[in-house]
Parts: sequence; C-alpha cells; structure tokens
Amino acid sequence: MDRTRFTRLTYLLFGLALLSSNALSLRSSIDILPVVAVVMSLLVVVAAAAGLVRPDAAPFGVSVDIGAQPTWVLALLWFGSALLLAGVVLQL
Repeated sequence: MDRTRFTRLTYLLFGLALLSSNALSLRSSIDILPVVAVVMSLLVVVAAAAGLVRPDAAPFGVSVDIGAQPTWVLALLWFGSALLLAGVVLQL
C-alpha cells in the first residue's frame, strides 16, 4: 500500500469515528449543531471512500485530492480516531 492510499484510509477511519461520535450526540437531542456535525462527518467519509475506490472521482462535482501526509499528521489522525472510538464505546 502506497503512502497516498494509506492516508486516504486514515481519513476514512477518522471520518467513521467522527460520524459514530456525532451520531451518538444526535441520539440525545435533535438540534441544528449535531445535525450539521453528522452531515459534515458524512461528507468526510464520502470523500475519503471515493478517494480510495476511485482516486480520480469528483463527488458532488468537486475534485477531492487527499495526497500523502507526513507521518506526524497520520499519527495524530490515528490517535484522534482511537480517542473518538473510545468515547463511543464509553457512551454505549
């Protein structure tokens, strides 16, 4: 797996963790802010998945190019994903 593909996979994992965390927040009350957070998280997941499946894809008519990121960025994204998922597990 090359670095660009690994970066896109990292963004997909982070987007899924963010989506699950925001969906749990939406469970408690339906306000505008949690709804916006869920929609934005869903867009992150769509962009990352589109980049993994079809790197030349243009979801919503916009070209999303998630290129290779430095190691420290990937490490922070993985750490953030782990914290989000731990928070989801604790809330369940």
